[in-house]
Amino acid sequence: MKFKIIVSLFLLSSVSAFSQELKYKTGGRIFDSNDKKLSSKEVRELLAKQPEILESYNDGRSEKIFGNALMYGGIALAATDLIVAATKEGEYPTALTVAGVASIFLSVPIKYSSTKKLKTVVKDYNAGVSKKDTGFNFESMSIVSNGKGLGLRMTF
Repeated sequence: MKFKIIVSLFLLSSVSAFSQELKYKTGGRIFDSNDKKLSSKEVRELLAKQPEILESYNDGRSEKIFGNALMYGGIALAATDLIVAATKEGEYPTALTVAGVASIFLSVPIKYSSTKKLKTVVKDYNAGVSKKDTGFNFESMSIVSNGKGLGLRMTF
């Protein structure tokens, strides 16, 4: 009988541990509550049951990739023009530098927007998880002993 109670408590605690909250950190990285970095595929699997949040996540990731391409492309254009101007005599800055700097400036609001979307996705997911966990929830479980025997102590 005691074994069945212990097994059922263990199963209930593992079910409540499965629905963990997510954390957003800089660079578009998403971590679980154990500070383990989740890949995009793992995040998409978590969000598969919530299509609105998944769509917003995919939009945020696409914007992040586009913003990164603009930023690194702009840096490459400006650096290429600088190297060419340093090795040859000619005018500097040329159209390449102007296009590169413009690309860098355009990438800033796009990257900001993607960060905002990803933070909203994490916030919405965590709000959904905390609503579902309002049932059986306990903080800790320990085994205690005294002169009369063993027992379980659960803190709610």
